[in-house]
Amino acid sequence: MPTFRYQAYTEAGKAVKGRREGPGLKAVRETLLAEGLYVRSIQSVSSGRARGFPPAVRAVFYRELAALLQAGLPLDRTLELLAEHPELAGDGDALPAVRDRVREGGNLSDALNAQLPGLREEETAVLAAGEAAGTLGRVAEELADTLEIEAELQDQARTALVYPAVITLLALVVLAVMVGVFLPTYEDMLGGVGQDLPGITHVLLGASRFLRSPQGLILMVLLMAGVVVGGKTFWNASSDKWAPARFRLPVVGAVLASRVRARFARTLALLLEGGVALPEAVISAGRATGSEWLSRKCNAASEEIAQGSRVADAMTRVPILQQDLPGWIRAGEASGDLADLLRHAAVGHERSWRRGLDRMLALLEPLLIIAVGILILLVSLAVMLPMLRMNQVLGG
Repeated sequence: MPTFRYQAYTEAGKAVKGRREGPGLKAVRETLLAEGLYVRSIQSVSSGRARGFPPAVRAVFYRELAALLQAGLPLDRTLELLAEHPELAGDGDALPAVRDRVREGGNLSDALNAQLPGLREEETAVLAAGEAAGTLGRVAEELADTLEIEAELQDQARTALVYPAVITLLALVVLAVMVGVFLPTYEDMLGGVGQDLPGITHVLLGASRFLRSPQGLILMVLLMAGVVVGGKTFWNASSDKWAPARFRLPVVGAVLASRVRARFARTLALLLEGGVALPEAVISAGRATGSEWLSRKCNAASEEIAQGSRVADAMTRVPILQQDLPGWIRAGEASGDLADLLRHAAVGHERSWRRGLDRMLALLEPLLIIAVGILILLVSLAVMLPMLRMNQVLGG
């Protein structure tokens, strides 16, 4: 039966709210009235989309889902129990709505995708494959592992960026005060004594006057908007021209490549263990990379495999994945345990991903500090050089 969310008053005038299952809205309203509750509003929990769960909360959801399913509970009962989980109750209507859709005969992957905006495409693909193969519990556990690793790395990145971000912010405030207040004061003072200003001071003063003008403010806003829009466009590009460029970026490209290889290898191993045919497994694993461009390449490789091509040979024509995964696949085909070797490959690429991210963060902090130091040095020179020159004139 569907679930309805209601707000009502008791006979004593106390406001109450909750959820109630029933065959229809009218029946639930009558049931509540019989219990002495006067309904103010009532609606189906499936009538709208929930706010969604962040990755860390989804990791908890998948972990608990795997534990309950592997314990033998049916899926609808599992979702009912998870709806009461304290960490998953932030958006109270999400899981009851998912449970209702599952009870109506829908797939878990479709129900989650309909109710949780922000659910990644690769999660939907892996869940759908797990349901088809009858290994949903194992799939959910693997998804929990992946999301926990990513959440850990994201927390590590945020923690590592706190110090340079604070230093950069303070430096920008100091620079704004020096350029916007001190330098114009020195310009008036030195101009009054007939003292010529050094070139660096002239440049910074000109930049300060321009940025404080309406034209300068408009230009700064346009530049910032252009950087944001251009960055998002480049990062989300799926064309054969721009998508590969992300993987050629210094340092960042290697980290992204390790990430997609790990996702592809782990997902492919999981699907093969669940009994999914190789062509379909390659398509789903390509979607799990999170790159539309790579997904198209994997679709082409799947067609070659369906036509009789060896898996390793087809994967040699997939960019990014062609470097070492074909070797692992050949070894797995020779040993008869392709899924196990793919899992080993995924672990290796996850380690490379972690090392690359550590290296990137280790480089980012000193680079930011050096850049801020150079800016402060330039502004300091622009302030100090006129003072030293005036001191020499007065001393002479």
